[in-house]
Amino acid sequence: MNSAYLLKQKIKEKASSMSLEYIGICALPFSPDLKHILQQSGPVPLCPDDTNMRLNAEALLPGVRCAIVILFPYGPPAAKSNIAAYAQLADYHIISRRYLSILEKFLSSLCPAASFYAAADTSPLCDRWMAYAAGLGFLGKNHCLINSKYGSWITIGTLLTTLDLPPDHPVSQQCGNCSACLKACPGQALKDGGPMQFTKCKSWLTQKQGILSEAETGIIQRTPLIFGCDVCQQVCPWNQSAAPSPLPEYKNGRIQNLARQAFELLPTKN
Repeated sequence: MNSAYLLKQKIKEKASSMSLEYIGICALPFSPDLKHILQQSGPVPLCPDDTNMRLNAEALLPGVRCAIVILFPYGPPAAKSNIAAYAQLADYHIISRRYLSILEKFLSSLCPAASFYAAADTSPLCDRWMAYAAGLGFLGKNHCLINSKYGSWITIGTLLTTLDLPPDHPVSQQCGNCSACLKACPGQALKDGGPMQFTKCKSWLTQKQGILSEAETGIIQRTPLIFGCDVCQQVCPWNQSAAPSPLPEYKNGRIQNLARQAFELLPTKN
């Protein structure tokens, strides 16, 4: 076993010591096929319109060779709540960055000449595609990454690095003939084999700035949640027996419900 494989094993052992079970390596630069896939999928809210920006890891870290990709399971939602599962817990960006920082310091101690760039849903790169390429799950018809143990109740963190680590490979699972999420989506935003219609996605609509149309308000009112939407995840068979989060930050402290007064005090982006 060469030094790169030994280092990869040390990375996985360090992650495991922090209860991070799913960690994989995505080779960079991305496959040329990905640009075509992104162009076919159309614009994505909160992502750059320029497809090249979503592919250019070199712009974030010169000399980048791969991405270390980690899943952070947050677990199924509380039984009754009026906000999406991920929003019931501490800010996942902060939690994920803490773990990524620990891993970065660990690797820096082993490889002082290496460089890193950490992101927790904060870079323009396609984190779900990186997680798929790293063998951590498959891309479902609901456009979520679906993991065999934790379903889609996960967030993704990435650590770009100039280290040349052996890449992992995609898993073979797929949604098959299941169409539960397509049928259940409140806005019918999901199309089998086609791009997601984000303008009909309730989760996106609850975060949209400006005045909502009557049709948009109607979509939001179809389920009780006032922030986000978990319908396509709740009906997914892979989520029916999803394991709870192993991370201490996500085991307790869920917000059951958010009052209107508290919701109106939340900061918004201009």
